[in-house]
Amino acid sequence: MKRLFTLLVLLAVAASCRERQVVIEDFESGNLDSWVVEGNAFVFCPKSGSDNPDVSGVKGNFFAASDFGEADASATFFGKMTSRSFVISKDYISFLIGGTGEGFAGRFVAMELLVDGKPVRSARPHGTDPNAMDWNSWDVRDLKGENANIRIRVDSLPSRMRIPLSRYILADQIIQSRKKMGTFNDMLTIPVTAREDYLLIPSSNSGSSSSLSILADGQNILGVAQNIVLAKDVKDYDIPVDISAWKGKTLEVVLTNVDDNDVTVKGLTQSDTRIEQYEEPYRPVYHFSPDFGWTNDPNGMVYFDGEYHLAYQANPYGTRHSNMHWGNAVSTDLIHWEDLPFIVAPDALGAIFSGSSVVDADNTAGFGANAIVGMYTSAGQGQRQSIAYSTDRGRTFTKYEGNPVLDDAEKQPNFRDPKVLRYGDKWVVCVAAGDVIAFYESADLKNWRKLSEFGRGIGSHAAVWECPDLLRFEVGGKEKWVLIVNINPGGPNGGSVGQYFIGNFDGERFVADPLPYPLWIDEGVDNYAGVTFSGTGDRHIFMGWMSNWLYSGSTPTLRFRNAMTLPRDLSLKHNGKHLFLASSPSPEVYAARVSSRTVDASLRNGRISVPEILPDNDGAYEIDFTVAPGKSPLSLRLYNGKGEEMLFTFDFKALTLTLDRSRSGVVDFHKDFAKKDILTHLVKRPEYKVQLFVDRHSTEMFIGDGDVCFTNCMYPTEVYNALELAGADAGISDLTIFNLK
Repeated sequence: MKRLFTLLVLLAVAASCRERQVVIEDFESGNLDSWVVEGNAFVFCPKSGSDNPDVSGVKGNFFAASDFGEADASATFFGKMTSRSFVISKDYISFLIGGTGEGFAGRFVAMELLVDGKPVRSARPHGTDPNAMDWNSWDVRDLKGENANIRIRVDSLPSRMRIPLSRYILADQIIQSRKKMGTFNDMLTIPVTAREDYLLIPSSNSGSSSSLSILADGQNILGVAQNIVLAKDVKDYDIPVDISAWKGKTLEVVLTNVDDNDVTVKGLTQSDTRIEQYEEPYRPVYHFSPDFGWTNDPNGMVYFDGEYHLAYQANPYGTRHSNMHWGNAVSTDLIHWEDLPFIVAPDALGAIFSGSSVVDADNTAGFGANAIVGMYTSAGQGQRQSIAYSTDRGRTFTKYEGNPVLDDAEKQPNFRDPKVLRYGDKWVVCVAAGDVIAFYESADLKNWRKLSEFGRGIGSHAAVWECPDLLRFEVGGKEKWVLIVNINPGGPNGGSVGQYFIGNFDGERFVADPLPYPLWIDEGVDNYAGVTFSGTGDRHIFMGWMSNWLYSGSTPTLRFRNAMTLPRDLSLKHNGKHLFLASSPSPEVYAARVSSRTVDASLRNGRISVPEILPDNDGAYEIDFTVAPGKSPLSLRLYNGKGEEMLFTFDFKALTLTLDRSRSGVVDFHKDFAKKDILTHLVKRPEYKVQLFVDRHSTEMFIGDGDVCFTNCMYPTEVYNALELAGADAGISDLTIFNLK
């Protein structure tokens, strides 16, 4: 009787399991007779598990796999296999999936659920081992009763990405079930009731990619889905999302490619404080950095009603270059910035790339007198120019309903970074178009007519041109114009750099003077995409992005990434050979000085040693001195107790200044960072005034009356608190140290 009872229980359990699961395909027939196969990616399918012992997770003996085989690299490689139709009858469709990992797979391979021939669910390999299959499930409760198909596809692969004998996607045991199999989710919805101002989403600098949406009544409060990095086991920071407008409401947090056990899933919290920890070792003291997240180019820079407005390329949802918005900061003194909520977010036209802002005093656009109008690049399928406007002193912006306002008729794929200026009674915009600058005019900031192009056959064309600016100067009672153009890569010291041209502009066409181009704004390696504020009259205040595209995504900061340079005033001066664009610290910078001390500048055995720069050194200070050049080089060494250093060497005979930052601290985060020979050129002078601004992870050196600016970052493991000047016959005077806040 006992045996009979046990048998009945086992039969009941087996029947229950059969009831809970419906096999769509397990590939155990050893053929694909029930599938429609196209292309050549699945011609050797299904595979035998016994013949492929390196593949794990196989259930039974056969599984599906795309296989490049040994085909010629020039051959077309693609394929898809589509199952016969079935009716969705259970809550979940589950399957084993594996193959090529994140990044590659995201573009070229997928398993899809088709309803009426259209994908309604999609899955991609998600593990780190391309030969391992794991369970994945789709929640299909909303699709019950629908006729559906499974499609497994490999899109056409560029030949450079093909790897002989590689399996790009693996699949097995496709079933319908009452319960989800495994813990991985292509999409997971987590209900959260908004009770505090900010939802804090755990994230990491090293996790896998996911997509984030937060739904209120079915609408995404983020506008469009945002890319984030998951915290798998340990979080590095929390992503703050403002949910204050939805207090008391239940929101749906929707994440893709996430495991039930990820810290991101388990660690959602709320707070009335946006940033739990602002300070960290490399956070600048007197330079602008975002309170959280990634930044690159300065954008929308305008002076209005006693405030400097700095928009900037921002990712409010992480520390990688993604989700490009316009961030928003304001200052009354160019040094102390208030970081405000972002003002322009991605939309159906694409991400929000760089641009500029102007004050429309005469209401030419019809948005209101003194509206601030920003023009930016909408970067979606193509690059087009759009506008948005503010009537509340730059706190919020409204996108123009007629966007985009400017498209390139020739469909130039690199068409971006509009810089607007007022010329007489019209608006002129310069736009980077490939490796030239295109000029357009408008009466109303909405309708634009092309005027001309500049750049063919002149200057550096090492890469496409970006972030232009057009500036008017008076020199000796005559009008001169400067056109700034940024390029990446192509800098004289590697990577990102800004160049400029001096000439004339007549409202339609820019013509450059015959000078020894390329001329560089800053030959340091960490000053890029710099442009000037509008609304400042004849004064040209310049700020750049203090980083380099070679390594900007790898720098060893935690909750923020990258910062802006100090503001600099630009002018045209003569170096004895020709006019050049001089760059000096803006006078407002000196308001950051809170104390100073004069240091004995007497050389002892050819050296001046300052063993303690500041008694309570937080890494933010300025060192000034004047040097009368001798015949021998002069070195300036900033260092700390760990032997880390920034070593500058002035060669007054060769008229060069070099920097060795190979021992500057953390240098192994990118192969291009630890350089020994970063070089800039000096102008021959009887003496040189040197100003060195240090701010935790940056140095900016200014020499002479705007002759040289030299911007370079570093990441010491403790602040530099010692200084040494060494030169056998240089005359040093007026050595002063300022504490900056």
